[in-house]
Amino acid sequence: MKKAMKLPSSKKKTFFAQASVLKRLIAFIIDILLVNLIILFPFRGLFENMIPESSSFSKTFEFLSANSNLTGAITIIMFGVAFITILYFMIFEKKLGQSVGKMVLNLHVESSKKDLKYWQLFIRSMFLIPVFPFILLWFVDPIVMLFTKENQRLSEILSSTKTVERYKI
Repeated sequence: MKKAMKLPSSKKKTFFAQASVLKRLIAFIIDILLVNLIILFPFRGLFENMIPESSSFSKTFEFLSANSNLTGAITIIMFGVAFITILYFMIFEKKLGQSVGKMVLNLHVESSKKDLKYWQLFIRSMFLIPVFPFILLWFVDPIVMLFTKENQRLSEILSSTKTVERYKI
């Protein structure tokens, strides 16, 4: 009777490691460039028609102060753009576990709970809401990320999620 040889399994094993801050930054830049191209670019002409070209911030501010109806329209557009941008991150991360920038760098979003929930993905993306106090996350999130063991942003800690790098061996 012949014995079958035991060869190593050809299945690849998957390991997860904390994602580096540099890779996360590059992935975010890719995502923001994509969002600018797909979401913000179509609104560019609208903004150019609404706000006259001026040489300084103060002149633009004076113009907007004098035209409060335009300020309201611009605010609505800003919230619309923020909503679409949040949906971009939420849908990609829910359906694929990663945004386009994360795909390029092999990064994935994971939940410390069983599955990623939409509420977790919304909390991860709160920094995109263009009003106080959410704008503070632009400063607080990177600072917190530098001081946590797993490079988690504050919004990741609050949402019980983390960004990891996946290795297959």
